[in-house]
Formats: sequence, structure tokens, C-alpha cells
Amino acid sequence: MSADASAVTVALSLVSHTNVGKTTLARSLLRRDIGEVRDEAHVTQSAEPHTLVESPTGDRLLLWDTPGFGDSARLAKRLAQAGNPIGWFLSEVWDRFRDRAFWSSQRAVRNVLEQADAVLYLVNASESPQDAGYLDAELRVLELIDKPVLVLLNQLGRPQPPQAEAAELQRWRERVQPFSCVREVLALDAFVRCWVQEGRLLQAVGAALPAARQAAFERLRTAWDERGRATWSAAMEVLAERLARAAFDREPVVEAGWSGRLRQVGARSAASRGHGHAARTGDAGAGRATRRRRPRLDRPADPPARSGRPGDRESADAPGRALRGAGAGQRGQGRGAGRAADRRAGRAEGRHRHRRPH
Repeated sequence: MSADASAVTVALSLVSHTNVGKTTLARSLLRRDIGEVRDEAHVTQSAEPHTLVESPTGDRLLLWDTPGFGDSARLAKRLAQAGNPIGWFLSEVWDRFRDRAFWSSQRAVRNVLEQADAVLYLVNASESPQDAGYLDAELRVLELIDKPVLVLLNQLGRPQPPQAEAAELQRWRERVQPFSCVREVLALDAFVRCWVQEGRLLQAVGAALPAARQAAFERLRTAWDERGRATWSAAMEVLAERLARAAFDREPVVEAGWSGRLRQVGARSAASRGHGHAARTGDAGAGRATRRRRPRLDRPADPPARSGRPGDRESADAPGRALRGAGAGQRGQGRGAGRAADRRAGRAEGRHRHRRPH
């Protein structure tokens, strides 16, 4: 991507109280793993820039992941005692290990002061706005720096109905209203956010930037939107393909008859008792056995004789025919009954021929 002379870099500093989820949100926005995430204070120790998006003309949108604010109450008290609070704070030297809270806070303040065009200030929305004791001190520091601040509500939990989310946003807006540096309050959870919410974030960032950067940021916002739509379209295409494949999937089902069903029941019973080989091959074996036996089971029985001869004895294989199936047995019984009737008719005719006249 070639950059022209009018290309602009817009920088956003992501700041918050320590252990609120800055790096996790940065990973979500960047779509890749960065930094280190642990459930403890001051995991991020230095400010690091990452490119969110680039425009075709070479504009860049940077996101700075910064160390978290530490002992905010003590920080605010010390700043209030200094004639030039920010100058004093940045000129002081704190030991990285003995006073990690002030050392991390100094790194965050320096990044906002030197790099940021706008500040994304992340808060823990799982607690009440009135219970966030760090809020006043940290917003007072950001107000002294005089950069536009967007408050982002993280850790919102499960998605809420629109009315509940609007009420939550309003509570936080009322809480930060005394601070003129705050331009907007937005919901942007690191886990349940979507690219539509990211578009709203960029829209709010653009409105907070000075006029000289508006054109470049609009190009960046367009590039971000096009990338998001391309990702969404690709995801819908994959989903549609899999749904269509599932809808048109066919598996032939062979009617196994009563013998096949009995074998399937036996195979499942063996599987439920934990018989290893039967559990693995029972159903498959039953299916193969059914396919082998089906031609014999479905073959029609021999047609019955069209005529019987008087005096013939009952067919000796009538019981065998009966065992071929219920239908064959019934046909065998019918033949036996017909032959018995023929014999009775033959005996009656013989008696009639040998009867002496009176």
C-alpha cells in the first residue's frame, strides 16, 4: 500500500484503571493476540502501538495499549498539591518495583500527552457507577491533559434488552457529566461486542477529532467498514454453504424387517453393557447382515399347485414352507386343506360306485 503526501496517522490511547481489561479489548479490536493477559494488577508495563486499519491512501489508525492507572486517590491528591500538575508528575521518578502504581500511571499519562489524538477510557461496568472510586481521580488527570475522552463500558455481561442497555448508559453518563473532557459514553464489551458497535465507536472518535483530521479519519472509517462487511459476507457464505449441504444431504435407509430390527436391538444392548467390539461394530454388522439376508427374506414363495390328485398324502414339506414366513405358512396350510378336501371327495365317490342296488 503506497502512502501519498496527505496520509495522516491518527492515534488512540486505550487507558483505564489497572486490571479492567484494556489488553483483552485491544485483542478484540485488532483480531489478534497482543500483550499479556492475567487476572492481576499492572500486567502491561509499557505502552505499545498497534495498527487497527490503513486506508488505500496510506492513512493509519493506531491503537496504543498502555499500563493501567494505579493508586488513583493518592495520585489525585499529589496532583492537586502541584502548581503544574502534569509537568510535576512527568518529571518525578518512581521506582518501577517499589512504587509500581505511580510508575505505571506515569507511563499511561505520558503516552496520552505525547501520542493520543483521542483517549478511549475503559471502565468496569459490572460495578455501579457510584462504586467506582477510581473514576474521579483518573478523569481529573485526563481532564488536565485536555484530550477528548470516550468512556467505554466493559464487562457488561450478557447482552441486555435495548431499554436496559440504554438505562445503563444513562447512569454512566450522569456519573461522568462533571468532566468536560468526556465526549461520549459507549457500550463496548471485549467479549460481546460486534463490528456494528465498533462502527459507532469510530463515528464517535471522528466527531471528537479536530477538523484538520476529519478527512483522513473518514477514509480510515470507510476502510474499516469495508473490511468488516467483507468479513461478514465471507462468514455468511460459509454458513449458507454448510446449511445448504446439510439440507440436501441424503442417506439411504434400508427397511431391515423384523429380523434386522431384532439385530439392531441386540447390538445396542451389547453396546450399553460396554462390550467393546460389539459396541463398535454392532450396528454396522447388523446392517450388513440385513443386507445379506434381505433377498432371501423378501423372495416370494413357490406358487401353489394348480390341481390335486385324489389319494395324495399331505405334502411332507408343508411345515418347512410355513417356517419361511407368515405368508408362506398360510399358503402351505391352504394347500394342505385343499388336498384333504380332495381326498374326502374321492372316498365319497368310491363308496357311491361300489354301493349295491336295493
